[in-house]
Amino acid sequence: MAGLQILDPSAGYGITIGIGFAFAVFMVGFTLISNRYGSHNTFKSTEEFNTASRSIKPGMIAAGIVSSWTHASTLLTSCTLAYSYGVSGGLWYGAFGTFQTLFFAFTAFRIKERSNNAHTFPEIVLQKHGKIAHILFTILGLIANLIAGAALMAGGGAVISSLTGMNIWAAYWILPLVITAYIVVGGLRSTFICDYLHTIILYACIFTFMFQIYAVNPDIGSPSRLYDLLKSAEAKHPAASDNGSFLTVKSHAGLVKAVTILLGGFSNVWTDQAYWQRAIASSPTTAVKGYIMGSFAWYAIPFGMSTACGLAAAALQGNDMLRVVLSKADVSAGLAGPAAIISLMGGTGAYLFIILVFMAVTSSVSAESIAASSLLTFDVYKSYINPKASVKALLWVSIIGLVVYGIALSTISCIFHAAGISLNYLISILACLLGGGALPMAFIVLWDGTSTFAAIVSPIVGLCSGLISWMVCTKVRSGSITIATTGDVYNSLTGDCVSLGMGLVCIVVLSLLVPDKKSVVLETIDGQDVPDSEEAQQSTGSGNLPHDKKGSMDEKAVEATTTADPRAEPHKVLKSSMAEAIKPVLEEPAVPMCALTPEEVRSQKRLALIALIVGTLGFMIILPFTLYGTGYVFSRGFFTGYVVIAFIWAWASFLICVILPLWESRVDMLYVFGAMWRDARREKLHHTEGH
Repeated sequence: MAGLQILDPSAGYGITIGIGFAFAVFMVGFTLISNRYGSHNTFKSTEEFNTASRSIKPGMIAAGIVSSWTHASTLLTSCTLAYSYGVSGGLWYGAFGTFQTLFFAFTAFRIKERSNNAHTFPEIVLQKHGKIAHILFTILGLIANLIAGAALMAGGGAVISSLTGMNIWAAYWILPLVITAYIVVGGLRSTFICDYLHTIILYACIFTFMFQIYAVNPDIGSPSRLYDLLKSAEAKHPAASDNGSFLTVKSHAGLVKAVTILLGGFSNVWTDQAYWQRAIASSPTTAVKGYIMGSFAWYAIPFGMSTACGLAAAALQGNDMLRVVLSKADVSAGLAGPAAIISLMGGTGAYLFIILVFMAVTSSVSAESIAASSLLTFDVYKSYINPKASVKALLWVSIIGLVVYGIALSTISCIFHAAGISLNYLISILACLLGGGALPMAFIVLWDGTSTFAAIVSPIVGLCSGLISWMVCTKVRSGSITIATTGDVYNSLTGDCVSLGMGLVCIVVLSLLVPDKKSVVLETIDGQDVPDSEEAQQSTGSGNLPHDKKGSMDEKAVEATTTADPRAEPHKVLKSSMAEAIKPVLEEPAVPMCALTPEEVRSQKRLALIALIVGTLGFMIILPFTLYGTGYVFSRGFFTGYVVIAFIWAWASFLICVILPLWESRVDMLYVFGAMWRDARREKLHHTEGH
């Protein structure tokens, strides 16, 4: 990879330390101003620190999804797929990634409908299935955080080290340090602000690359010229498609790789608290809208990057115009896109790509950090160490959790690097390691018939089955078990499919064979009869607190894991784990229980289902499989239209994620600026009177 180095190591350290800490200082300053003049204060509320008071609007949710879902792997792997498989690479990556977030939009609706007061997804498990299942999914969530974070660090560290010569071990320790610096003060809200600023830089870099490749660069300069270069490149550097063309979606190997990415991403979304955190932080009435807008906006990122940088790398490599010859290790590390930009833009391109990847890594790792901190705070410390913890204690535990996660992430990233585990390897095995718990978690949220026994057993069976099948397939197909052989796409795909499949089979079959027992035994909470049955839960709004108890239980309910429902029957309330969750009395004012009205429930459910169906049919079935099945090879005109669509989609995404959040926050910004102006005037008058 040394052949890609175009900048001095000082550039790498300057970006990671200089820009990183400058960004941290800016975020700390912004947070302090917001705490003083805004309506929320991270120093006084764990709700604000960990959930942003559940007040984030849809435009900012969309920007957060685009930023946090735009991993280093999104930028690097989408380009690598286009470099290897042609136009199908970005198409498959974007389609399958969009499906995952659209599917989660329905989950966002269910969270707001039934568990609006949850801080983490294991708290939802605790509410429904007790402590054993809760411990299991907490462990799974922490593992998902570490693996996802390590994948981000692997991609970012490889790019920064390869382009600058910076010591990669130093990069693995410096990146989490600068990220932790601003989250410690700002909490989740600062992560959203960080996401927004990162998104602006993300679009600036992507538009620069697209205009450079398709409009101004003398080596390419137009879609037509790139089309010619791709056609001539097929002779020396054929694509891994069925006919060697970069201009067709017909690639069996590309489809297999895409399925691997789909399974891995799907597993990660359902077990990674970072994605749940955004649904939890959103306003109840706009959560679904935010996820839908974010899903469609995110598609533009891998689509645009792969169509520009990935195809440019393939065209330049095949025509001996690339500055370096990419090795298999370089391609596996995701360096095809950076190599193309360096060849076209020199040092300027290297700086831009490093900044782009740096922003992607810091944004995504910041989301993973606050997510892991929430798990440690609410699912470990508050649940099992100090159930009566004060707000101050929880805030300190949240901060300590950030530090602990940062150290753990740096350590495991170094271990993976020493073992030769790359970004593409981690992406390939995500579903095998996390898939066993992904669909069980989905069923816990979406299916009331999920039993506690199934919720406990299914993730374990899925994980063990996936690991065994992965190792057996590797031994049979490749003859030995090594990092290289276990990373083979077919070997890892076997483990991915078995892990997810067994998780699905077990959660359904065991829930039907061993359903939860229903009894009519009554217990009391604060003097109220509590039916011990599933019907009681359903009659109280699926686990929500009754309205007439809300006033007397506000302080207890603020950290609980369910939502108050003003329509629930006043004489019924949920028992068991809910009873345990509402016992501790905290010193923090309660957050309003924003229950959805029946009409809002129907409207959001309908919107989520329509978006999921339309998106799945359009992105995953009709468009890609029509092109795949027909084996159509793009003509010059079709390819030009393909590029134009990428441009239009990128600009639409920019409007959603950059302009819309500004419009939504106009009142809040005017209020803060007005308060600052009044303070300045008051200070000036006080100073004048003193003289």
